[in-house]
Amino acid sequence: MNKNILLQRLTGWRCLAADLAYQSEAQETINADLSRFLPEIPYQQAGIRALNYCLLFIPSFRSVFYYRIREHFILRGLSKISVKAPSAIEIHGSIGKGFAVYHNSCVIHPHRAGQNFTVNYGVVIGKGKPAPDDPTRVDPDFGDNVEVFPNASIFGGITIGNNVKIGAGAVVNKDVPDNCTVVGNPMRIIPRD
Repeated sequence: MNKNILLQRLTGWRCLAADLAYQSEAQETINADLSRFLPEIPYQQAGIRALNYCLLFIPSFRSVFYYRIREHFILRGLSKISVKAPSAIEIHGSIGKGFAVYHNSCVIHPHRAGQNFTVNYGVVIGKGKPAPDDPTRVDPDFGDNVEVFPNASIFGGITIGNNVKIGAGAVVNKDVPDNCTVVGNPMRIIPRD
């Protein structure tokens, strides 16, 4: 038996408040987030066991989970006492299903992000110049299936299209169309077919 599964069974009581929060209206969204981590864990499908495993052994998933249950103040507070959240991740904004953060050192403040949004180590997403069409929007909008690689910085009221990859160390401060890769500082857009 996997050592972590045995440890999970012995310490699973720590996830009781999180299990109750999981039963909320956010369950479908949490399952979509969990499914992004399934290749890394010994479970084949999203559910309570996969949730507890990820909460106990994948700190970056904890941040995603606590972001999803942010409306349930009491259960979130109890969960954070028994399964500590990493302090090096900030998550705000509206983020769609299938959200995955793979490391513990990020600032994620999109205005909106679509489904299957992936963030790696050291990424900073946040405020900058306002959008030309909406002076109140100072954070980026992301489409679906966007992957941001390590140490990229994305800021301002810009729009990132669907199916975009933002390369390691890229500095993005202008709109990016669908189906392309962004690299470098200054940013360079490489279309993909």
